Amino acid sequence: MNILLTGGLGFIGFFVSKLILEKGYNLIVVDNLNNYAGKFNIIFKNERLKELISIYNKNKTKNNNYFNFLKLDLTKDLKLLEEEIKKVSKIDITIHLAAYPGVKYSLKYPQKYIKNNIIATQKLLDFINKNELIDKKIVFSSTSSVYDGNKLPFKEDNCITNFLSPYSYTKFCCENMLKTYHKIHKLNVIILRYFTVFGPYNRPDMATFNFFYNLLKSKPIYINGKDISRDFTYVENTALATLNSINLLKDNSNIFEIINIGSDNPIKVIDYVKTIFKVANKETKLIIRDYNPYEMKSTWADITKAKNLLNYNPNTNIEDSLKITFENLKKYIK
Repeated sequence: MNILLTGGLGFIGFFVSKLILEKGYNLIVVDNLNNYAGKFNIIFKNERLKELISIYNKNKTKNNNYFNFLKLDLTKDLKLLEEEIKKVSKIDITIHLAAYPGVKYSLKYPQKYIKNNIIATQKLLDFINKNELIDKKIVFSSTSSVYDGNKLPFKEDNCITNFLSPYSYTKFCCENMLKTYHKIHKLNVIILRYFTVFGPYNRPDMATFNFFYNLLKSKPIYINGKDISRDFTYVENTALATLNSINLLKDNSNIFEIINIGSDNPIKVIDYVKTIFKVANKETKLIIRDYNPYEMKSTWADITKAKNLLNYNPNTNIEDSLKITFENLKKYIK
């Protein structure tokens, strides 16, 4: 099987890439190596690429023996990507994870989100639709951020009407774009709405990284609201669900599905931080501030659909997962 994975050196994309290579599939990874979230972002992406090359060398076979990384901006000319695809003859499935993530950053730079989320997705969909070398099958990463204003737990058939940030509305715009391509161009689509993913190489702008960073630097940790809670999802669970989406696409035609990928186990952020203190055997000052108007107070994924369609049974042991995360991050936070 030949897979195209955009954003393959990103936080979630890396773990999906690992599973694909361990399966022995051929893989083309696209990433533009942007400096979003500062120096750690580039450091982590370089580390991830080294690890992927090592995994590929261990798992390549006579039938599955292709892996390459392509530095590419999806908003620009995609001729280079077309030439790359010819090396494996065709692409069976596209996994589109490339995007500008994060709520807070999108408030400051909304144009970057319009460009890197909406325009990039539009160009990729046009490329897939017009290119005979690519099967019309795509997995797309969306976000729990689109659920603002809905009753807990969030279900895929909730009416989506409120958006607290450019990030959330650009991702929902992409969802609707994919629905249009499904109806008009017969594109087979699985949309995965990820819920607060954490784990090794954690994205540096996310709360988990910042909590560990401030703890190790003996700086205060800030929480925006004493009752704020999140459906924290370990990255390996997220990656496995994404990989299992491939089988759903392979086994079905004329498919369009939106599926929550969470833990069905919301936790108060203050308790999450206390667990971080426990696994690190260290504490720092914890300061509770007012709620942020651009953040949801709570998230909670109904994962019934993921269990039924993707055989998704996530490990929800937060403490064990945070131990693994801590052992990884402390090597980089000096």
